[in-house]
Amino acid sequence: MIENRKEMVEKPYRKEDINRKTFLRQAGSVALFMALGLPFYSCDSTSAADDSSERTVESSAEGITVNGNRITIDLNSSAGQLISEESGWLLIRDQRTLVVNADGNLIRSFTSVCTHAGCSTNWRFQNRQFVCTCHGARFDTGGAVVRGPATRDLPEFTVSREEDQLTIETSNT
Repeated sequence: MIENRKEMVEKPYRKEDINRKTFLRQAGSVALFMALGLPFYSCDSTSAADDSSERTVESSAEGITVNGNRITIDLNSSAGQLISEESGWLLIRDQRTLVVNADGNLIRSFTSVCTHAGCSTNWRFQNRQFVCTCHGARFDTGGAVVRGPATRDLPEFTVSREEDQLTIETSNT
């Protein structure tokens, strides 16, 4: 039987070798995978609305200052404007910090180190959820896991606001 399989692999198909049943089975499989694949593709994370590169900054960006474990954001700066409205968000890449305006008034901050595999720079914010694009883990605006593979919530940082200055203390994780 093994010899027959070897012959089948090495032997090219001839028109007479493919019967109607074999053709329909193979064509049906291809059609099924294409039909299932299109909806998944349409939900792909790389949509035109993805603005993650515009919302990823370094701590040297205008309006951001870092002193030890304290990050200060001037809310009137270009970085501050990214979090000025509900669902506005920001990734401060070199500080491994996510910042989100959860409801128009409440600004929260979390580590950007995903609790699944430790990715820290591949984030999007979509449908009021942080999405780690390494493996697809999703977290709500409270840092709680919405969908795995992550099983632990994102650790939250302490945030305080005094007039137009937002202060994030990252040492409490």
